[in-house]
Amino acid sequence: MEKSVFYFDSFLFQPESGNIVFSYHSSSGESFQEKITFPGAPFEVDKQTADALNQVLFLAHIACGINYYKAFLSDEIQILSGSLTHEQAAFFDDFYLKGLGEFAIKNNVNLQGKIHFPFGNGQAKKCDISFEPKALVPVGGGKDSCVVMELLKELNVPATGVACGGSKPQSACAEKSGLPYITFNRVLDSKLFELNASGKVYNGHVPVTGIFAFLLWALALLRKEKYVVMACEKSANSGNMKQGDLNINHQWSKSFEFEKMFYDLTQSITPDFRYFSLLRPISEAHIARLFAQMCSAYFNVFTSCNKAFKLDLNKRIEGWCGSCDKCRFVFLILAPFMDKETLIRAVGTNPLNDENQIEGYRELLGLSGHKPFECVGEVDECRWAFNQLKQNSEWQDDYAVRTLDVPFALAPFTVSDEHLIPKELQDVMARFRT
Repeated sequence: MEKSVFYFDSFLFQPESGNIVFSYHSSSGESFQEKITFPGAPFEVDKQTADALNQVLFLAHIACGINYYKAFLSDEIQILSGSLTHEQAAFFDDFYLKGLGEFAIKNNVNLQGKIHFPFGNGQAKKCDISFEPKALVPVGGGKDSCVVMELLKELNVPATGVACGGSKPQSACAEKSGLPYITFNRVLDSKLFELNASGKVYNGHVPVTGIFAFLLWALALLRKEKYVVMACEKSANSGNMKQGDLNINHQWSKSFEFEKMFYDLTQSITPDFRYFSLLRPISEAHIARLFAQMCSAYFNVFTSCNKAFKLDLNKRIEGWCGSCDKCRFVFLILAPFMDKETLIRAVGTNPLNDENQIEGYRELLGLSGHKPFECVGEVDECRWAFNQLKQNSEWQDDYAVRTLDVPFALAPFTVSDEHLIPKELQDVMARFRT
């Protein structure tokens, strides 16, 4: 039987329009084009920047291809748009394997030993690019990026909020921050959605944060801005389950493992550039406490529910659904720190007092199943928050609080030294330790 092949065809950047086109095809006959448009065009690109940008966009071409490769899980990968180094190929072997971990579980496939990116004998070319000490901050519309924006203001770092597409919660949070705000557009090929709807191809979760990391690297390079400042916390390092020896983590591209791998990749091309998470040393609960202390201006506009950010605009909602794993978790982790009525008003409901959501809380609290495939915190910090509510007369009568008995857990406020925060910004650690 003839091997199936997935091809990474070409990439094109048009500096006059800011448009990028990534092209792919499969040996079964389907071809795809993905289009990205960066704000700020026309771009003037000198030779050093062009050399760096060509390398970065080639890598972004490989990263974005995961959306299309996953549909077919082809036997072989061929790259027509360039040649990966040995180190870059090893990176993408991991990126596809671990980034598609949840996808593999839900599609009942095992990708271990299947994905092999080809490579040549070349090396990455370091480019002497001088970046300004300014930051791009991805604005997600949830509590974490709000905290990052406020911390950067305390650190006196000039920052610009950036979002892909720009939903209402993202633009509203950016407006509350008072920072400049830009958006870029990413349009996946509509044929992929048609194939997904047909049920004839594989479909599922991809490492979106990891894909955006490459696009943000390219945008920072065009703008000559030194920092891309993420809002990923140490809780993201905690996986959901195992597939053999492989740790399956819904948040793998938000983990420190990915962050360090990606950082090393950037240093081989743009050594003055810095990609890091400002919140890496602390937990979700710690971030919730900071949000309650620092971000009251955002209470009426932030949204953590992923249904507010769906690619299909017909399925997108403007606020919180109030009944998904993400809504349940964020409500729980904020409850010990925020006024109850303020929190209920922000989310629009009280999932802790809804008997239909009790099984969802059992999973979050490690009482059944496994940690949900969502961007939620660790079981122990959920248990700590829940037990805080058990001791609070304001919350004690809510259905979940009075119904569930949850094991004790230590307060999740230790500050980790495992991070990539640049030395010049480490004054933030003092803020975390107060």
